[in-house]
Amino acid sequence: MNREILFPTPIYFKMVKDPKKLNKYLYPLIKAWSKKDKSETKTNAGGGWHSPTDMNYKKEYQSLTNELFEMQEEIYKDYGMEPKPGLGNMWANINYPGSYNKQHIHPNSQWSGVYYIKVPENSGRLFVEDPRPGPNIILPRRIKGIPKQLWRVVIYPAIEGQMIMFPAWLTHGVEMNASKEKGEKGWRVSVSFNFIQVNKEGNVG
Repeated sequence: MNREILFPTPIYFKMVKDPKKLNKYLYPLIKAWSKKDKSETKTNAGGGWHSPTDMNYKKEYQSLTNELFEMQEEIYKDYGMEPKPGLGNMWANINYPGSYNKQHIHPNSQWSGVYYIKVPENSGRLFVEDPRPGPNIILPRRIKGIPKQLWRVVIYPAIEGQMIMFPAWLTHGVEMNASKEKGEKGWRVSVSFNFIQVNKEGNVG
């Protein structure tokens, strides 16, 4: 008997080179930003803060964007894609206890992802859902040891210093921050971003 696995959904993970140093630098910048600018309303719910989406144009975050481009170029090489991608937008998230991110996708983008800066215990995991209609209609019988490829929902723990990237069309969200920590000790802080296709001249298209 032969078998093919069709329509795979790649999800990539990577730790940055020096996460403690990078996160120690990023956290006070984002904290100060959240005090200055009101939250935008996107997929954030329950009172979480969402920064403007122009973070990738701010020079103070260049150390993070360098890490993102390095990983994305590795993905393009692994996937056999060209030309190189462009960073369409990037924004910071602060999920206070009780807040979460609703299920969503990122239209007009190729790859989406998240970088974790501060993750208290029980502050919310990333979940991704099978976007195909079939699994919603005919679910396989649950058996012990069912392979991950047949799961309807897959949950990934948030790890400080880790980047995760996935196709922008993949439905995803973030669980509610259920941290018991008081004050900012309970804040879940991350950066989200979208990569877009650009031509050889660096223009969108």
